[in-house]
Amino acid sequence: MKYLIPLTTDHVPMLISFLKDYPRESCDYSVCNLLTWGKIYNNQFCHYQGRLVVYNAKHSYVFFPMGEYLPAAELAQLLRGFKEIDPKVTLIQIPEEYVSSTPEIHAYFELSENRDWDDYVYSCQKMVELRGKKLAKKKNLISQFRRLYPDYKVLRITPYYRENLCRFTQKWRLEREVGGDYLKTEFEAIRNTLDMWDSLPVDGIIICIDRQMVAYSIFSPQTKCMATIHFEKYDPTKKGSGQLINWETARYLNQEYKWLNREQDIGLPGLRQAKNSYMPDRMIKFIKGELK
Repeated sequence: MKYLIPLTTDHVPMLISFLKDYPRESCDYSVCNLLTWGKIYNNQFCHYQGRLVVYNAKHSYVFFPMGEYLPAAELAQLLRGFKEIDPKVTLIQIPEEYVSSTPEIHAYFELSENRDWDDYVYSCQKMVELRGKKLAKKKNLISQFRRLYPDYKVLRITPYYRENLCRFTQKWRLEREVGGDYLKTEFEAIRNTLDMWDSLPVDGIIICIDRQMVAYSIFSPQTKCMATIHFEKYDPTKKGSGQLINWETARYLNQEYKWLNREQDIGLPGLRQAKNSYMPDRMIKFIKGELK
């Protein structure tokens, strides 16, 4: 693995090309996450037998290669090469369909799952319509917000709003008492996203009342029919703002996408409850493999 190269925005076209031909639904493969969190995690890459392989140096992770599936024996050989430079390395984001179609992987890897890092996937249309008793409360909160603030605006994010978004996020973070280390790192990832905005396939919206920001979301394409919501923040003093930004984001994306990936809950009980409350249509399993 002597040819590892730091992953930068110069490589965005390469990532887009690979993921267009070999789409992956896990949010860890979104171009936005690979670059913005990747800057924190020291993401690097190499080419291996025509596949693209990303290496997270901070956590000793090798991403399942982008490209046509490799035989299990070749995957094991790839990991052995990485172990020469990082003995703790682990293969992550092994697709569930690969495990099902390649039973011989069990001869080379000890596989395990981590529920904390499973992705939540929702029907975009369902998130717009919010039908049924279980989602009625969310629909009511949106209606209350719209009655209280009938003149609220939905603005598209541009680099012009960078400082306002950072200040809003910093205030939101400092008011939270749980997940401190994660929230600090997330804030860094948000700043990276805004700094790289013009170089990434990323988009977002802001909710404003009387020119004051009360919520925002940042998202990007995942596959041809799926978008991933990376960041979503709101002012809790504005009742219904959390439900509204979720709904407005789904409305915005429903024009082009069938599915919304709302990423993981990272084991935080409050986040898990919030994501489950919208009744995900399915989960994308986080599967990792340790060489035997």
